[in-house]
Amino acid sequence: MTTVNSNKRDSDDGLDRSSHAQTIPPVSDSASPEPFAEEKKFFESDAGDGTKREDMYLHGKALALCLLSIYFCLFLFALDQTIIVTLLSEVGNKFKGFDKIGWLGSGFLFAMAVLVAFWGKLALLFGRKYTMVAAIFLFEAGSLMCALADSMNVLIGGRVLAGVGGGGIQTLVFILITEILPIHKRPLGMALVGSVFAVASVLGPLIGGAFTTHVTWRWCFYINLPVGGLALVLFCWTFNPPKAKGSAREKLRYIDYFGTMLLTSGLVMILVAITLGGRDYPWHSGAVISLFTIGGIITIAFFSWTFKFAKHPLIPWGIAKVYQTTAAGVALFGMFGYFMASLLYLTIYFQVIHNTDAWHSGLHLLPEIVAVVITSMIGGIVVKKTTYIKPFAIAGASIGFIGCGLLTLLKVDSSNHEKIGYMIPVGIGIGLQMQSCLLGGQVTAPKFAGGVIFATSWMNFLRSIGGALAATLADATYTTSFVNKVGPALAKLPQSIQEELSHYDLRKLINSYGVIQTMSPESQAFIKKVIMDSIRNVFYMNLGFAVISTVGVIFTTNKRLPTASVAPRDEDETKGETNNDSKEVDVDDDVAHHAPLESNTESASSVRDTEFASK
Repeated sequence: MTTVNSNKRDSDDGLDRSSHAQTIPPVSDSASPEPFAEEKKFFESDAGDGTKREDMYLHGKALALCLLSIYFCLFLFALDQTIIVTLLSEVGNKFKGFDKIGWLGSGFLFAMAVLVAFWGKLALLFGRKYTMVAAIFLFEAGSLMCALADSMNVLIGGRVLAGVGGGGIQTLVFILITEILPIHKRPLGMALVGSVFAVASVLGPLIGGAFTTHVTWRWCFYINLPVGGLALVLFCWTFNPPKAKGSAREKLRYIDYFGTMLLTSGLVMILVAITLGGRDYPWHSGAVISLFTIGGIITIAFFSWTFKFAKHPLIPWGIAKVYQTTAAGVALFGMFGYFMASLLYLTIYFQVIHNTDAWHSGLHLLPEIVAVVITSMIGGIVVKKTTYIKPFAIAGASIGFIGCGLLTLLKVDSSNHEKIGYMIPVGIGIGLQMQSCLLGGQVTAPKFAGGVIFATSWMNFLRSIGGALAATLADATYTTSFVNKVGPALAKLPQSIQEELSHYDLRKLINSYGVIQTMSPESQAFIKKVIMDSIRNVFYMNLGFAVISTVGVIFTTNKRLPTASVAPRDEDETKGETNNDSKEVDVDDDVAHHAPLESNTESASSVRDTEFASK
């Protein structure tokens, strides 16, 4: 066993690591030798900011209201990702900015995804409560900016600001679930996260369509203000954890500013390259190639800096090297990727191919969303009762892969039975897999201070990048496919149809669905066929993300859900364990933040991130 004296350097950083030494069980880097083995005692590390995990748990009315507040915040964040679909044409016409319309979605997703790891580090340093309040404030400010926008540029700026806050909200929601619920009670909490996200995602087009049609598109953003304000009040009232130690000025020293700059610039360049390629610039153009090349180099530099050189990394190597946790993040990367892409382009499928408005296209998506909600709740109950995690993750990934394959069979004239039957497996797969992967990754989180928070942030970072990348790739696939297909196919049409379509800018039709309804039946049939082929290519792309997800779950942990959340910490047991082949190691504040303690088979001095206190 390894004993850590966390008082050694309190005076150096102002952060109280705990009042006494803790005995921490060794961390195994391999899967359990027995399939689906159950841990007799399970220990989740404290945050390392002077608070104890047991003191963070909530019960009764406080728990219910706190969960309600963070689910409200998650609901608004998820709503904001899809509500934008219904107002693109309206806003494009008002601001005469169809050439920038794609940035309303991309700007939000980019800002959300690239700062997830940064928000996780802020939550660890400044406390979950104040970080959540800051995230809500930024999201609300961005929403207000969008609602009051008088130009396309201001609207895009507001979406970016809302995305920054939204990234913090989704990160803190997952972290807060781990803080207020012990792990054996966490399945239902995670199941509700998946359900809220799915319901909000499908309600986005419904609510957006109703506002855009009957009131004004600006209410798609105004709605966030009262609901978000209520959620903020509830959260501040119910979540009052012990105060973290240390001054803000001292904590600022532990932010990796250089790493944050590398990660943000590298990922943004890559995502911008995908967005511009095939739409504004040819894929082989110097601008696109330069963005891909420079962005790729900077992203590689970020991981090199983070894992080898950074003193206070955003993503500690001690987290990334635990392959079960990383595999869970990779599985979530693929799952969230095909979920976002399928949701966005099923909406387009129903609106364009089947001439439905935003409201009815949302109703058509209900089979998939209902499947997500039902399987999330049932899965949460069964996981809690049986303590099995991995079987549900494997089942979810497999069913999701089948569902992605079925979506490629959709046609212009598909029947309602076919549409419903193809969507349900996708929803079942997502409902079973999301919480199982998150729980599996948390079970294998390293035992050093802040390990659970870092592991949750790492998985959430990969999940968010998967969603942003898939949405961006889907848009590029859809646009490029349409542009490449429409020209050659048009040349084979009768002269009368060619003359009619010559009056339209065919590239803009993919963002102006109302214009298609004004065409003759023959021209409509032609355009719809090209759009259907383009949407099908997006669904083929989803299969790639489903494969990534399936491969990821194979390497997740075989451990079962612990039935007790924290190992005993009484003095007698601690004494008995420390007398048994233990090594007493004085670890400085860096280790408390990001260096895992190795098992007895490795010398403590072999930990790469460790700096020992003066002896």
